[in-house]
Order: sequence, then C-alpha cells, then structure tokens
Amino acid sequence: MARLDTILTLLLAASSTSAAESWSTAVKRGDYATAATLLHRDVFERERAAKTPDAAALKQLALLYADGKGVRRDPVLACGLIRAHAIAVARATRTAAAGRAAQALVERHCTPLTPPERAAAFAAMTCPRIGLTRGEPILLEPGWAIQFNDRSATITRGGESREQALPGDLLCRSQVLLMRHSTIEASTTRARRHVVEQVTVQSVWRAGVLTRDLVWQLYEVRGLELDLAAVERWQEPGSAWPTPAVPEALARGVSFAVHSSGTIEYTIDEARRGTVESRR
Repeated sequence: MARLDTILTLLLAASSTSAAESWSTAVKRGDYATAATLLHRDVFERERAAKTPDAAALKQLALLYADGKGVRRDPVLACGLIRAHAIAVARATRTAAAGRAAQALVERHCTPLTPPERAAAFAAMTCPRIGLTRGEPILLEPGWAIQFNDRSATITRGGESREQALPGDLLCRSQVLLMRHSTIEASTTRARRHVVEQVTVQSVWRAGVLTRDLVWQLYEVRGLELDLAAVERWQEPGSAWPTPAVPEALARGVSFAVHSSGTIEYTIDEARRGTVESRR
C-alpha cells in the first residue's frame, strides 16, 4: 500500500509539473511541438485584460516558424510575428539596445522576402491565418483560379484579376484546417458552379470562458467575384491549441445538389443542411 501511495504521489507531481510547464522550459529541452502549443496560447489566447502578447513569446514563436521547429515552416508568418515583437518591445519602453536588437531581427527575417511576401507578412501580423498555404492558387478551370491570402482572395480569369477582402471576424487569428474546391454540375443545364470550402478554428473568450469556434465557410466563385454563401459553426469550451480534428462529417465531404431554380442545397449531416440561393 505504501508503494502504491508513493507511485500515486510521483504521478501527481509529474502531472502538476507538466500542467505548470512554460514554453521556455519546453524550448530548452528541445520539445518544440509542446513549446509551439504553449506559445500559440500565450500569443493568441490572452484574455482582454492581458491582450497584449508578451514580446518574448512573439519572438520565440517567430523563430519556430522561421526554422520550422514544432510547426510547418512559414517565413511570411515568422516575419509578421517578429514585426509584432519589435512593436511590443518599443511599447514596453525598453532600452535602446533592446530596440536595436528587435529591429535587427526584423531585417534578418523580413528583408530576404519578396515585396509581395513582405506585404503578406504585414497582413499576417494583424490578421494571421495559421496553416494557410500562401501563393498556391486553386485551379477552378483552365485560365481561372483563386488564391486565398490572410485578409483577401485574388481571382484571375482570362488574363484579368481582382482582389477582394474577406470577412475578418471569421478568419482573423485562426487556423486553416481544410480548404476544398468542388465543381457542382447542374442537373438541367450544362452550367457548372464552383464552390470552395474552408474550415477554420479560432479561440474566443466568452464570459471568462475560453471557447473554441470551428467555422465552416462556403464560398462561391462567380467570374471575378467571390460570395460568402453559407457559414456553419461548432462551439465548445477549450483551447484551439493543439489543433483539433476536423469534424468527421466535414472530413468525409459535404454533398451538394443544384435545383432547377439554380438554388444549391448542401448537406453536412442530418442536423446541418441549408441552401444557397441563385444569384442572377
């Protein structure tokens, strides 16, 4: 019995140490996946009373993205985070040496980027979308493609292009879990409709409780225009890090059908279905 009590005591102590672990401890021992989880929580999940991220956390998270340690390498996001670090250092009224060191990091991580990448890094600093594959267009048809950025989407067709702002409340400070293009064939005509699904997750504080919002967005591409056609949400208490799994109903695929009126009907599961009205 005494031996069992000793084992339980050791297990409880280990559990308490793990729960109280800081990201800096995880970095020191080389556990970058755990450090990334804790850093994302520190940077993106602070309550309003302490909403300004810690400068040291911003710097370390930027370095993880720059090196691809514990996260997928993303030099654009790394540049955005290191810029935010420099701003946090300046606001903290630290020494001139600290300011110069922060600026040197900005130059090291942002200068090698192309001008479009540096512009994207600025957007990522103010409206980051973790996991977004930037610069990778989704081909709808030959000569017709769409590319999603942190704050906007760019559609190109027949040599023309148009950039359109995206709804910030759905996308800012979120993780992109899924991006899927579908072509919907109308049953009565030869017309084809193009839709793009996005699944994102973000953290929101509600009445002192951290809530994880998983959001499914359905966009329809019409020529050079992009319409947000439908939105479905899943909410539950908890952090957005580590990254949650995509709901099974979304992972296996949403079904679409076009009626003779031009209305698109979508079905996610028995409880979640809806229509997208035709726009003439």
